[in-house]
Amino acid sequence: MTTPHRPEPPAPAAPAWVTWPIRAVALVVVLPVQLLWTAAGAVGRHVLVPVGRALGWLLRTFVIAPLLWLLRQVLQWVVFPLRHALRWLGGALLAAAAWVLRMLLRLLLRPVGTVVVAVLVFLGRWVLRPVGQAVYRWLLTPLVAAIGWALHVSYRWILTPLGHAIGWSLRAAYRAILRPTGRAVAGAVRAVHRWVLLPGGTALVWASRVVHRHLLRPAGLALAAVWRHTFGALVRGVGAAGRWARDEVLRPAGLLVRAALGLRR
Repeated sequence: MTTPHRPEPPAPAAPAWVTWPIRAVALVVVLPVQLLWTAAGAVGRHVLVPVGRALGWLLRTFVIAPLLWLLRQVLQWVVFPLRHALRWLGGALLAAAAWVLRMLLRLLLRPVGTVVVAVLVFLGRWVLRPVGQAVYRWLLTPLVAAIGWALHVSYRWILTPLGHAIGWSLRAAYRAILRPTGRAVAGAVRAVHRWVLLPGGTALVWASRVVHRHLLRPAGLALAAVWRHTFGALVRGVGAAGRWARDEVLRPAGLLVRAALGLRR
């Protein structure tokens, strides 16, 4: 079952020494401002709006309409004929330029191109091809053969023995230096890990546990107890005082001021 809704108690009436000055201030300040606002609205609605409409009609009739008519006449009798004339002149100039280019191509460029192609064909057949064949046969072929023979000799008598010597040197260095050094380094690392790092890590872990158990944890508990019984109690007291001031002082004072001003919740 639901409990019946209880109406809230009425707010206490404000004293006369509070309400009368407030009403006087409202009569002296708010009422003239409201009257001026109403008068301004009436003037705007019954004077400014008709005057604005009349000025707009006059502007459209005697300024905008003649300007638009003059612009249409200029476009119709000046701009459009000039555009058509320029278009016709541009077409004529393009046609003349195309005719001149065709004549140049037919009477000058085509014969010159034919002569140039014939000269290039003659030079390629009777000059460049014999010279190229002679250079390839008597220069490039012996030069390539000499370079190949030099590379073969170098690989067989220089690079191959040098490669064998380098390989033998690397194998000897690995057997005599690198492998013993690696084994020694691995043995040293294992010894350091076994006799230094592992005991040191174990001792460090044990020391950390001892410090946490016998120093840090008791110190933390002591600090928590000090905070709980000093600053914590002070914070709780300040919070309780703030709540008492809000419920017992500020809220009734607010209700009284709202009642004095005639406001509703």
